[in-house]
Amino acid sequence: MRVLRWVFGVLPVRDRVVFASPRHGTLEGNLRYLFDAIRRREPSRQPVLLLEPYGYHLIGKLVYLLRLVRGMYYLSTSRLFVVDNAYFPIHVAAHRPETTVVQVWHAAGALKRFGLDGSADEQAAERAFLHRHYDYVVVAGETSRAPYASALRTPIERVLPLGTPRTDFFFDARAMGVARGRLLRAFPQLRDRTVVLYAPTFRGRGGARRAAPGFDARRLRSLLPESHALVLKAHPNLDPSATPTDGYDVVLDPSTEVNEAFTISDVLVTDYSSSIFEWALLRRPLVLLVPDLAEYEADPGLYRDYRTEMIGSQVTDIDGVAEAIMRGELDGAAHDAFVARHLEACDGDAAQRFVARFLGAEVQPARLGADVDDQ
Repeated sequence: MRVLRWVFGVLPVRDRVVFASPRHGTLEGNLRYLFDAIRRREPSRQPVLLLEPYGYHLIGKLVYLLRLVRGMYYLSTSRLFVVDNAYFPIHVAAHRPETTVVQVWHAAGALKRFGLDGSADEQAAERAFLHRHYDYVVVAGETSRAPYASALRTPIERVLPLGTPRTDFFFDARAMGVARGRLLRAFPQLRDRTVVLYAPTFRGRGGARRAAPGFDARRLRSLLPESHALVLKAHPNLDPSATPTDGYDVVLDPSTEVNEAFTISDVLVTDYSSSIFEWALLRRPLVLLVPDLAEYEADPGLYRDYRTEMIGSQVTDIDGVAEAIMRGELDGAAHDAFVARHLEACDGDAAQRFVARFLGAEVQPARLGADVDDQ
């Protein structure tokens, strides 16, 4: 890869924007909102998409290696290169000064320790070479700057609180209405019911990822009235077979955008997922099922003290989950304080601010779409 960096380095740099991700094979999350913002500003511009998921088996690794050759070419010959996770070509060697590399990490806020702040034993590869050579990192707000600077090996003055682009969705009533209508048409049994969404993160890393412990959907279903619907949204980076599906009223495709799933949800049950930050923008009840909190605090570790700094109701078993759901408690003042502390730059204009900062476009006021009838 270093040889390719040298070979491609003799080619001219083009005024080109590249979005690269090893997370999914489709455009989603922060990259999708930035892509749309650029196309609105310059309809003729067609950013290059390098959406190249990593495979843990031999064939998957070989295919990924071949794709990285293409990635190194575009990194070496493009003006702006944007990623939402670790991307091997960036970290191999310093890129050309004419190129700007921006990391828009896929999580909103800083919750679970990651990157160089993860477990020293499990992060040996990261500590050796990953998360080097970012020019800038974009975060949700001021409180995320220090954790992201540490985790992504970037000077704090280059960690910019421009807002998380994917949160623009929650300030666009039309987009939310369209997503809600689409999901309700697909799952009409959810209409006129209180929808409880279970959307946890995973445990472990790499090929050893496993489902979160302690959730018994059948037991919870038996404790909830029929007016409530129980919906599963498994983590997209987890093997679907790793999560039991018995007991749910609806099982969403893991590739469904969690923010879109939020449009049909009245209560979120999760654990240490960074989607907590985005859910907080909706100011709806939150239940945190954390039976392994002490273990999780030790590895991978948390940036926040769950016992004192988190919103929602914390429980350790399914009976506690059911009781919290039926109480439906929401501390509005605590939610407002949480949003102000962690998401102050997430106001519907995050993608536009990014475009203004890196492509020189004028920022327009947030677009609040009209409500859409989801019938």
